[in-house]
Amino acid sequence: MLLLFVVFATSAAAEEPENLYTSAVDVRMGQRQFQSKCTSCHGVDAAGGEEADGPDLTTGRFRHASTDAGLFRVIRDGIEGTSMRGLRRARDQVIWQLVTYLRTLSGAVDLASLPGSPEAGLAVFERLDCGRCHMVRGRGGRLGPDLSRVGERRDPDELAEDLATPDAEVLPRWWTVRVTHADGTVVEGLRMGEDTFNLRIMDGEERLLAFAKATVRSAERILESTMPAETLSDAERDDLVAYLSSLRGSDS
Repeated sequence: MLLLFVVFATSAAAEEPENLYTSAVDVRMGQRQFQSKCTSCHGVDAAGGEEADGPDLTTGRFRHASTDAGLFRVIRDGIEGTSMRGLRRARDQVIWQLVTYLRTLSGAVDLASLPGSPEAGLAVFERLDCGRCHMVRGRGGRLGPDLSRVGERRDPDELAEDLATPDAEVLPRWWTVRVTHADGTVVEGLRMGEDTFNLRIMDGEERLLAFAKATVRSAERILESTMPAETLSDAERDDLVAYLSSLRGSDS
């Protein structure tokens, strides 16, 4: 009887499907799917949080799965008795790409292996006044993404690319709107909400403004990043990447 059990368990394990979608492109596609389907519960940075009821997915440990195949089943089938609904209509490739993306979220980088210095990078961060738009550990502005855990979400190459070409991929959350009033005056800000009749933005002073669309001349959506592409030396960029890589939540 014991022999039969061992044979069955071995056979079942051998049948576990393998994730064939693990390239850098798959990571990016998985991230897009996550931003589209999962952020309402797990948060934009996948860390859960006060405004989301889903658990933190950035620790590398998952309550209902330990293998890639297990994660695939959770994403596809959902979890009974919870708000986690499965993506039963999604193609297998899409689900595997989500699994691949989730596996990248806890990939800690060895800071000693990076060419830059986190301490020098903090000085660059402060000199460029990045905190005016970006929050780190509860301090800073809200006009850009919270960077408190950016070292968990983005690898050093991605961070360097973000600094060099901030317009390359701007999530809808960070799109801005240029509103022109009937008298010709213009105001711009982050798009905070929009429906058929109304538009809400946050201006550069972090003031929340609401407009009835019928009262404005135009509202132009701007898809480019508000972050300037700063001219940095190679050493400064390496230092800034090292600092951003060191930002890993409460442990950073």
